[in-house]
Amino acid sequence: MSSSVPRRTVRWPGHALPAEDADGDVGVALHAHPANNFDSLRLLAAGMVLCSHQFALTGRPEPRVLGLMKLGTFGVLVFFVISGYLVAQSWDRDPHPLRFAAKRLLRIWPGLAVVTCVAAWLLGPLVTDASLRDYFHSPVTWDYFAQLVFAVRLHLPGVFEHSPYPAVNGSLWTIPIEVQWYGALLLAGVCGWLRPHMRFFLLALVLLYASYLYLIYDVQHNPNARFLAPDFGIEYGSFFCYGALLYLFQGTWFRHPLRLFVGLIMLAGVLLACHQGYAGLYMVLPFVVIRVGTWSTPVLRRFGRYGDFSYGMYIYAFMIQQWLTWLMGPGHPYWLGLLASMLCTLVCAVLSWHLVERPALNLKRRLPGATLPAGDIPDIWQEHVLSKDTLPPVRTGEQLVSPGNKDS
Repeated sequence: MSSSVPRRTVRWPGHALPAEDADGDVGVALHAHPANNFDSLRLLAAGMVLCSHQFALTGRPEPRVLGLMKLGTFGVLVFFVISGYLVAQSWDRDPHPLRFAAKRLLRIWPGLAVVTCVAAWLLGPLVTDASLRDYFHSPVTWDYFAQLVFAVRLHLPGVFEHSPYPAVNGSLWTIPIEVQWYGALLLAGVCGWLRPHMRFFLLALVLLYASYLYLIYDVQHNPNARFLAPDFGIEYGSFFCYGALLYLFQGTWFRHPLRLFVGLIMLAGVLLACHQGYAGLYMVLPFVVIRVGTWSTPVLRRFGRYGDFSYGMYIYAFMIQQWLTWLMGPGHPYWLGLLASMLCTLVCAVLSWHLVERPALNLKRRLPGATLPAGDIPDIWQEHVLSKDTLPPVRTGEQLVSPGNKDS
């Protein structure tokens, strides 16, 4: 039913709007590239992880960000923030449990399956110290495929055993954590907690969870949460939740981003004075990531025009770096190994996108009940297109309306 209140589109300062069609209505143009910075931020995060691992795999000390964490950990936090924001957006667009789960699976699993097979069937036999017979008869080889059901498996027989970190692909352990939080968001959606009238309840839950992690469990100082300790990475989910909340409350903070940022900085300063720097970082980092991601910055907004290569970079980089270090030896110059790793990883990421990930994503339009028009932009890693429906509502008269909605 059409509303009697006139609808109008507002261009939010510094915020990316989709392409306009020939009629002047705001809409996502077919095959257009989204005009936001999320692609460039994800590539930057993948680059941070790659640079950090280049230090570790050649036995060099890793630089630390703000004295709190390794560069790779910082990059992973950026990934989790963006994921929370965009996966919440995906649920908001299509709150159907089975389609939501299928979309997540189509994005994550095909690339994971291929990189697992490449490691076990191609790279492993090439570099193993074991005989091929022992390699293929070892239960460890076949147990490695438990990664296909999102279990963590780091080793193959005789593969990279002399490396400072003898894991075949040490980046994949975060994917099961990511999937767990997809499930948590799905559960919240099914329970109705992602609806607008429930968002303050969800905010309270996340605040309680974060307070426990950073102030009671004390993830910054707790030895069980240090690198390679049992609870390492336990805080990643809190960054995912923060990103999701930023989506749910975007209608509020889009209006006054500077005020919120100043408030968060002040709160972070108090936490830092109390020797809780990690909690202070938690206050500020997610907001900065999402705010910059929703901007439309020249050059940065065009980083993904040929495809979303960040996931491929993330899942292939560690394995390629191990292989190149095995070939070149750990004593090679850092910059040489880094350059070679970046080039080889980018090649694999491009191939993964065009041969595996993109074809899998195209299957989303075939899901029962899917409404994505043929020829429209397929959602890429966590539906990163910032559509008109992600813009905050604007007040016209006495009614709040969304710039993208033409019917009430």
